[in-house]
Amino acid sequence: MVCLDRSVRVALVRGGIIRLPEAEGSRIRALAGALWITLQDDPRDMLVVAGEAFVVDRGGLTLVCAIAGPATLQIEAAPAPVGESPVPASRAA
Repeated sequence: MVCLDRSVRVALVRGGIIRLPEAEGSRIRALAGALWITLQDDPRDMLVVAGEAFVVDRGGLTLVCAIAGPATLQIEAAPAPVGESPVPASRAA
């Protein structure tokens, strides 16, 4: 599982999988290689190759797998809703 603050870069070996719970609105960008992306309760499967990106368009679990060899991807967290701070109030200055 990957916990997102803003953005994270991940390197996967062929067949490596990451689990992204509740990643709706996050952008998954393939920097190298090819990614297979599947979303919980969604019949679609997405293939994203180097230079392409996919924005997770539903809640639930998202799985990302390197399918044709190693892959490098960048995951950018969904922007905070308007009027909400991305920093918890207990940590805000």
